[in-house]
Amino acid sequence: MVGPFGADDPAPPGAGDIRWPAGLSPGWSDVWAYGEVAVEAAPGLIFALLITPGRWEHDFSVIRKVRVAPPGGAALGPDSEFEFETNELRLYAQVIEFVADSRLAWSGQGTDISAYQAWVISGQATTPQVRAGFAARGAAAIALRETSVGGAQRTLDRWLADLRIAAETA
Repeated sequence: MVGPFGADDPAPPGAGDIRWPAGLSPGWSDVWAYGEVAVEAAPGLIFALLITPGRWEHDFSVIRKVRVAPPGGAALGPDSEFEFETNELRLYAQVIEFVADSRLAWSGQGTDISAYQAWVISGQATTPQVRAGFAARGAAAIALRETSVGGAQRTLDRWLADLRIAAETA
């Protein structure tokens, strides 16, 4: 895995699988992170863990205070709105990419931050590769980059590690 990242760092190989939105690609962001992990579980199970925010606080140690906006159900879907905390940042997010069992992304806003996070599940059915990317702009993103060098990368790495553990022990 790679890090720490600012706007001057080039995106690593594999990050091209992520559909970075205009203004929130690695080259345009104040802070960004990218990681990948092989997971010994079916893509559908991995995806189910990512779209079930009611389990995030249990499965992912870097996530707190999750709330899905009404009429949110048990699982995220296209255009779902939700909020959560990570790295002391509160983000209000909306799903902007949803392809069952393979792609999930959301765009979020918080105090002095605009963020994007994406998940891509691909490869073998029994040991797929999960790629994740995070990018953010704004004063809070700059503060995260400068006060916690590599903090965004460590958070994404932890989220990936927790996803692997949750999927492989389910």
